[in-house]
Amino acid sequence: MSGGLAASAAADGLEVEILHLTRGERGHPSKRPSEFGSQIEVEMLEAAAILGVRCEWAGLQAPLDEAEAGQAVARIVDRSQPRVMVTHWRGSWHPSHVRAHSAVMAAAATRDIAVLFGENCEDLDGFSAEYFVSVSNVYDRWLAAVRCYELFRMSEPRSDDARAAIPYWAYYTAAAKVRGLQADLELAEVVMLGAGTPPVELELRRSQFS
Repeated sequence: MSGGLAASAAADGLEVEILHLTRGERGHPSKRPSEFGSQIEVEMLEAAAILGVRCEWAGLQAPLDEAEAGQAVARIVDRSQPRVMVTHWRGSWHPSHVRAHSAVMAAAATRDIAVLFGENCEDLDGFSAEYFVSVSNVYDRWLAAVRCYELFRMSEPRSDDARAAIPYWAYYTAAAKVRGLQADLELAEVVMLGAGTPPVELELRRSQFS
């Protein structure tokens, strides 16, 4: 969703952490949740290492419980003291994404934290591309990171696996090019502002269309 932004910020010396509220263990078309959940725990660590960031699983199970999500986000925010959080936009057909959005917004409301919404192919109802960030220098790293996940690899055109329900590869590789064209960049990711002011260190470029 914002792996390029995370890798770019980390490359610039900023501390970045990815928080997984759940592991998404129910998302595989044929593997049992227990099996797939254990697999994703390995995948998320591998992906974070490639991006150059830390990652943590909050220990919650899918589907996400809103109260548990709120408690987990508040606990980790108080510990990590982030200046900015990137999360899901509320216009999603995925219930856990909506609950994650609510948990982050609640935590940010009582703290001095900027909130950005990343572009997610499941969260596009009302999403607006407001800020662009160049990811050209970290694109290969981002692609290697998301390829740690079996569900992403299943969606690649060279894959013979027809079980991939969501075209992750097609959407996000195309989005990087299209968003770059919008902002006169080679490759870009976009975010939408949710609260506060984004830190200047993120080098976000304002959309000319917003």
